[in-house]
Parts: sequence; structure tokens; C-alpha cells
Amino acid sequence: MKIMLIGDCRNRQRFSAAFFVILFLFSSYVGSAEVIYVEPGNSIQAAVNNSTSGDIVIVKAGEYQENVLVNVSGIKISSESNSSGAVLIKARDGNSSVFRVKADNVTISGFNITGTGEITAAPEASNSINTSDHGNNSSNLSDTGENPVTDQAPDSESNASVYLWDEISCPPAGICLEQVNNCTIENNTFFENQYGVYLQNSRNCTLLKNTFLRNGIWLDEGCGKNLLLNNTIEGSNLIIGAHCWDNIMFQNRVLNGNGISIACCGGNNLVSWNEIVNCSTGIDIYDVQARTVLRDNLITGCREGIYLTFVFDSRIYNNTISNGSTGILLKEDCHDNELSDNKITANNESGIYLLDHSANNRIYNNCFNNSINVKTENAEGNIWNTTQSVGTNIIGGPNLGGNFWANPNGSGFSQKCTDLDKDGICDSPYEVNGSEFDHLPLCSVS
Repeated sequence: MKIMLIGDCRNRQRFSAAFFVILFLFSSYVGSAEVIYVEPGNSIQAAVNNSTSGDIVIVKAGEYQENVLVNVSGIKISSESNSSGAVLIKARDGNSSVFRVKADNVTISGFNITGTGEITAAPEASNSINTSDHGNNSSNLSDTGENPVTDQAPDSESNASVYLWDEISCPPAGICLEQVNNCTIENNTFFENQYGVYLQNSRNCTLLKNTFLRNGIWLDEGCGKNLLLNNTIEGSNLIIGAHCWDNIMFQNRVLNGNGISIACCGGNNLVSWNEIVNCSTGIDIYDVQARTVLRDNLITGCREGIYLTFVFDSRIYNNTISNGSTGILLKEDCHDNELSDNKITANNESGIYLLDHSANNRIYNNCFNNSINVKTENAEGNIWNTTQSVGTNIIGGPNLGGNFWANPNGSGFSQKCTDLDKDGICDSPYEVNGSEFDHLPLCSVS
């Protein structure tokens, strides 16, 4: 293993004999890999240009201003302390990504990553594309080769940053993964970027333990089999774009923003064990016609907890949705979805709202405890119970059947119904609307 220090050789560190022993032992495992150090005042881009697969670029504590093109596969770029508070990387060009990754198996870890926070002008469309000289060590190696063009005008009435993007290459993101595989983004903090992390047609990538402040995550068209785990997004959202398949969103926190959105034409995405608080919508799915699973999410204080539009064959279960306007909303011909084992409470407009020909949905073993539990509008033919069978239901009763219909003041149907045979099922059906019934409503457990 070799050690390289980007910068003036007079600033090279003195290594103790013990440190060299450790490096010697470590080198037997990493072979010819190099560790390349970058100091403040020098170039991360130069370090990347000098790297080969397997190398580690370590950035020392301090502030850096550049846009870095990563087109070397199999390298790791990390802060020295692996803590996002120690190294700040700020975009030199606010219309380009801070890191633009165009190679597979790249890891970026432990940085504060921010845009310029300023309004900038787009270059002329006829401008030639500048590229870095990947063979030299110059510190002026921040050109990414991007050529953003737009007709968007600055908003003179807004203090927000205005970014200019042609919507073809990478946008102004903290990190953009462009048609890559098996990359890892971990333990970073993102702020003042149009997007925190943006994935474009990328697969098998992992976003782990990152923090996003007023910018979020966007998986754009064609992204698949990516894992988003233990990220925190404050004041923004997490978006799964069109034609995205088999992605997993697990144990993320989304606060005070727009929640989690899944766009059309993909499927088999899993949204599980996330906490979503005070967002405009908790989880929003549009035009998804293959199975998507929403399970074990905690959604609090959102206008709509779960919002489905033209969705088929999805599974929504074990979610807790409370203190919003509508717990679950289905509209525009949502059908053949299964909603079970959800706790939907203290929503001030309705627990569940079905409209616009949403039919043939199976809705059972849910606990509804809202002033108004169900609203329907031009939506008939939904199924409000499953076949009665032995098993612990959502309120601890001995049989599965329909739903538990409660009211915060204790006057709900399930709270007052009779159960003479003590099977946990009310002796009479519950009228959901004028034409539909829960034939096996659950009864309060004494």
C-alpha cells in the first residue's frame, strides 16, 4: 500500500514508526491500493484523477469549494474523521452537482455537502463542454463537463436559491449518481442543494445514515434495487420516480416536508418502518400497477397519511396513521389493493376516504378510531371483512373478521355492539355506507 499527499511536499506529515508498522500490516490485505490525502487548499478532483480502483481518498478537516467528477470505479472518498461535521464541501458552480459520480462501486462518506446558495447564470447553449485533464495533478480540476441550459428566470420575489438545469444530465445535487451500480453514500449531511442525492438510472446503490436539511432524495427514472436506510430528511421529501422497481426504503425519518412519493409505472417497491411527521402527505403513490408494499410505517400529523391515486395490487398493512386530516385516501379507480392491520386514529376529516370508482379493495382487521371513520363518494364494491378465522385480531380478540369501528368519545359501533358468543365479533353487521357492510365487525375485548 502506498501513501500519497496531494499538496506541497513541505507539508507532508511525519509518521511514527508505530504507524508505519500498522501500514505494513494493513498493506498485506489491501495489496497495491493507495491512500491519497487531500489537505485544505488543495483539490479533491486532483486526488480522484490520481486514483485507481481500490484506492482511498481521505479529505482532511477543512473547507473545500469545487465540483468533483468521479469517473474512477472502485474508489472510496471519505473525510478523515468519517464525520460530516469535519469537512465542508461547497459547490463552486451552483448549477452543477458537488459530486457527479459516473463510475461503479464508488463510496462517498462523512462530508458536509452544500450548494452555493446563490443565484447563478447558465452558460450559452453553444458553449463547448469543458473537461478535466485526468492525467495531471493541478489543483484546478473542478470542471465536471456538465453544460446546464435552461430558460428559467430568477424569482425576484424569493430568497430561495435558483438553480438552472437542462433536465438531461445531473441536476444541482449534493451527489448525483449517473447510470452507476453498487455505489454507497453514507454518513453525509446535505443542505442548500436543489437535491441532496439524485440517482439517475442507477441500481444496487445504498444511501445510509445521511442527513438532509431542506433538500432530499430523488430516484429518477429507471432506478432499481436501491436501498435507502436510516436517513433523516428535514423540510423536503423522498421521491421514487417513474419506472423504478424493487427499491427499499427502510427506517428513514421524513419531517416537516412533503413525505415519500412513488411515481408511475414501476412496482415491487417496499416502504417499511419509516417515521413520517408533519408532512403535507405521508406516503403518496400515483399510477402504480404492480405490487408496492407499505408496511409498519408511523405517520403523524400529515394532511393525508397515505394517498393512493390509480393504484392497483398494492399491500398496505401494519401502519399507524394519526393526527392528520385523512388517514388513507383512495381515488381515481384504485382497485384490488389490500389494506389490513392498520391503526388509523384521531384524524379530523376521516379515517379512510374512497372516491372516483375505487372498488374491489379488501379492507379488514383495521382499527378506525376517528370522529368520522369512513367517507365514500362514487366508490362502491369494496370488501370490508375477510372470512372469519381463528387468530389474534388488531385489538387482541380471538378471531379475524372485519374492522374495529370506534369513536374517540367511546360511542363507536364496535365499542357498543353486543357479542353474546364472546368470539370477538359483533353479533350484527356494520353499515359502512348505504350499500356496503362490514359483516364481521370486531368487538371490544372485555
